Amino acid sequence: MATATRTDQTHPLAEVLRHGPFHVALRAAIDARGLGLDRLQHRLAERGLRVSTTSLSYWQHGRTQPEKPNSIAAVGVLEEILGVPANALVSLLGPRRARGPRTIRAERERPEVVLGGGAAMRELCDEFPAAREHRVDVLSEQVTVYIDAERRESRLVTALLVRARRGGIDRYVAAYRGDPGCEIDRVRVLAGRDCEIGRVVRHDQRPILLAELMFGQHLAEGETHLFSYEVNDATAETTGHGRGFRAPVDQFILQVRFDPAALPARCYSFAQAKLAKNRHETGDLALSARHTVQLVETNVQPGAIGIGWDWP
Repeated sequence: MATATRTDQTHPLAEVLRHGPFHVALRAAIDARGLGLDRLQHRLAERGLRVSTTSLSYWQHGRTQPEKPNSIAAVGVLEEILGVPANALVSLLGPRRARGPRTIRAERERPEVVLGGGAAMRELCDEFPAAREHRVDVLSEQVTVYIDAERRESRLVTALLVRARRGGIDRYVAAYRGDPGCEIDRVRVLAGRDCEIGRVVRHDQRPILLAELMFGQHLAEGETHLFSYEVNDATAETTGHGRGFRAPVDQFILQVRFDPAALPARCYSFAQAKLAKNRHETGDLALSARHTVQLVETNVQPGAIGIGWDWP
C-alpha cells in the first residue's frame, strides 16, 4: 500500500513553510522562535483563544490536526506569534484529515467494507455466516508482528479477550488479508492458547482467508474467553500492518518486531476508515533498542489503525 511522505524536519523553515506538511512546519516555526508550549498557550489565551498544551504538542507531532473554527483561528494567531507570514501555516492544513478510525455503524457494516477484499471477501463470508455477525465484544486485542530479514511478515501472533453477546457462542472467525504478492495457499493458521483451528477457507484468486477458532466450549451470555492464534505468512514484502475493526474494542495493542538485518528508516502510526483506503499518518513512532515499535489505543472505534514504515 502507498504511504504518505514527510518533509525532513531539518529542512530550512522557509522550505517547510512552502511544502509542509503542517506538523513539520509548525514544529520548525516553534523551534525557530524558541518559545515553549506553555508560553504559546499563554500568548493564545491573551487573545481569547483557549488551546491546551496537549493539543499544541499533538499538532506539532502530527497526531492531530487543527480542524474546528477555533483551532483554525488559533493557527492564524500562532503565525503572528511565531513571526511567519500570514496564512503560511493555515494554507498547509488542507482538507480535514483522519485523526483515527471514523465512526461507522458496525452492526450494519459487512466484513468486506471494513476489512477490504470486495467480492472475494463476500464469497468467503458466504461459507462462514458467523463472520458477518457481531457475536462477541472484544475487550482486549494484542497483536505481535514479526518482520524477518527479507522484510516479510513471517509471524503474526494475536491474543484476544472476548465476551459473548449471547449464549451458545463457541467460536470466533478470524480474517486475514495478505499484502500484494502474498501466496495465500502457503499461509498457515495455528492454534495458540485455549482454542483449536476449525475450518480454514482461502480465496483462489485474492490473498484472503477466513479461519474458525473453536473455543471447545459454549459461552454463556456475558462470559469471557481468552485465547490466541498465529498466522504464518513469509510470502511477500510488507510496509505496514493494519487492523480493521467492525465494532468498538476496549483496548488494542500492536507491536512490530524487526529482524536486526531489516530495520526500517522510520515508523509511524496510521488510521483508515477502511483497510482498502489510503493511510493517513497520525504520528511518528520511535524504534526501540530491541528493534520494536508499538501502538497502544483504548476505546477503538470501527475503522482501521496500524503501524507503517519506510524501508531504507
